[in-house]
Amino acid sequence: MWSLLLLLTVGDAAAQSEVPRARFGQDIKGERQGGPFGLGVSLGAPTGLAGKVWFGDWMGVQFGVGGDLGWPGDFAVTTDYVVHIRPFETGSPEYSVPLYFGGGINLSTNTSLYANDIFFGPRLVGGANVLVRALPIDLFVEVAPTFLVVAPTPTWSFDGAMGVRYYF
Repeated sequence: MWSLLLLLTVGDAAAQSEVPRARFGQDIKGERQGGPFGLGVSLGAPTGLAGKVWFGDWMGVQFGVGGDLGWPGDFAVTTDYVVHIRPFETGSPEYSVPLYFGGGINLSTNTSLYANDIFFGPRLVGGANVLVRALPIDLFVEVAPTFLVVAPTPTWSFDGAMGVRYYF
């Protein structure tokens, strides 16, 4: 009896057609040109290189490398996993403004103020992208409260940045 039931279920499974899977970094709902990898600059914390890799149209990993604006000798590396939502329409098909939120890590140091000190900890991030349908760019603005657990004494910081990325 059980073997007959098993044969019937296997037969049904073989008859089903394969469901197409989303490709890595597909066109982000046609909201912009270019590929899944973007590289550009940011101004704020950190000021420097900003990058992002989209995984489909609703999630991605972003990173920043540079220093905090206004803090000489500062160097930071951040990386975040972010999820995008589209809670509103812009009123124009040429632009979209997905909001994003997620979490990541911050690793930083300051060679002039805190020689030999390393700061490391988790961070939350939230922001907005402006995607231009006809161009391979995005503009972004974000805020990121960070709890620095590895430091001379545990502390927190509040980072924020804005920038632009070009997608390849």
